[in-house]
Amino acid sequence: MGIFPEGYTHYWDVFPRSIKLSLKAEAPPIPLSVRGYPRGQVFFESQDQSVASVDEDGLLWPGWQAGSTVVMAYDSWDETSVRYVQVEIIDYGGGEWEEENPDEF
Repeated sequence: MGIFPEGYTHYWDVFPRSIKLSLKAEAPPIPLSVRGYPRGQVFFESQDQSVASVDEDGLLWPGWQAGSTVVMAYDSWDETSVRYVQVEIIDYGGGEWEEENPDEF
């Protein structure tokens, strides 16, 4: 039997698949959970790091800008197997980040 269980099918996924947060100056990270049997070490890439970024441990950090982005999770460096997480950061008008960091805008 190799490293995979008997009857193994190549299934893996990342959760949660969708994240919606309000724009806050000090928002905590959201852990992304990998389930199933990826082919190798999973790594993450954000399309827009000003909205959200993900570190090597799978912690999603909200960015400094409201908007939407997609985080891609790959289970190998050839990037042939990918899973997606939709991220939306909404500014409900509090503008906490803007008020605390006026020179950034």
